[in-house]
Amino acid sequence: MAAILDTLLSSVLPVALIFVMGYLAGRRGGFSQSDAASIFKFIAQVSAPAIIVDIIITTNVASLNPALTGLYLISELLVYAIGFFITSFWFRLGFKDALLCGLAASFANHVLFVYPITQFTFDPVMSIPVRSIITIDIIIFTLTIIILDIHQAPSTGPLKALAGQVRNPLLLALLLGVLIALNPFGTPLALIRCASFIADAAAPCGLFASGILLARPISKSSLKLAMVITGLKMLLHPILGFLIIILAGGYAIEEARTTLMVTVAPVGVMALTFASRYDGKTDAIAQSIIWSFCLSVLLIPVFAVI
Repeated sequence: MAAILDTLLSSVLPVALIFVMGYLAGRRGGFSQSDAASIFKFIAQVSAPAIIVDIIITTNVASLNPALTGLYLISELLVYAIGFFITSFWFRLGFKDALLCGLAASFANHVLFVYPITQFTFDPVMSIPVRSIITIDIIIFTLTIIILDIHQAPSTGPLKALAGQVRNPLLLALLLGVLIALNPFGTPLALIRCASFIADAAAPCGLFASGILLARPISKSSLKLAMVITGLKMLLHPILGFLIIILAGGYAIEEARTTLMVTVAPVGVMALTFASRYDGKTDAIAQSIIWSFCLSVLLIPVFAVI
């Protein structure tokens, strides 16, 4: 119990309080929704891509565990599919809204929340599984955008929708990072430090802006849908993660600890950004982000020490 409390106070609360500060600033009117949008624009186009480049060029390929990442990916995609089908058939949502809800139920806030916590709590090697998940989720995000773009404009076609991703900052950062990592002459120290310096701004800025964004009044009409999304993310995903990674995959809890922490991370803010962009169920996703955040603050310290 003492270890859980220590992790909560020393690693989780320092990160969570930045979100609370943003929420209070938004409620008091010190920062507006447009301010939050501007901060997110910086994160999406500059800071988050820098994280991807930093992860790729500073991670030792030999230290990666593709099997562990693959097992997590299976659990994530299962929750994505279950979320899609539940919201589609039970709530009678259209394809677009069901897909966005499936994304919200499965996609964790690892970049802004879990990743900095693992850096506070563990040796650097323990953050490598989280780095791998962040990288693989870029591909899931990109595919989701392509599907939504095709659904919005069926005449676009898959090739044109795919071509539209040439301006996706995260995807471009992924490709740039791979090219830099494959450079036979090594990565310049100035580039490594620049990517790391910019990447460090993502978590505090993103959490503060998230608090501002979620301080706006939220309709209670989507209460039941928000409860389902939260339940899928904070209950079903950890259970599936444990069954697939620990029981079926045979991994020891210590080896898979940070991966399991991602399963109890809150709903990712990018799900709300997508919902807003495609005119989806923003109120339900916003509520699920707040609820899952509160639950995650309590659960992550437990998963960090069990």
